[in-house]
Amino acid sequence: MSAVTEPQTPAAEPPVTGVAEIDEALAAVRLDGPVSEHHQQLSAAVEVLQQALRSPRQ
Repeated sequence: MSAVTEPQTPAAEPPVTGVAEIDEALAAVRLDGPVSEHHQQLSAAVEVLQQALRSPRQ
């Protein structure tokens, strides 16, 4: 019996916001790895976003 696999699609580029810290945090999120790591990656990205919203650059 052979295993059926889904076709591989190229990963989409992360969105670009123009705020370097946010763009770097979004680029670091990799949801194709172990599910157990997703929460940590998403939490780190949300923290960067919250910090950028609390202290916007002029």
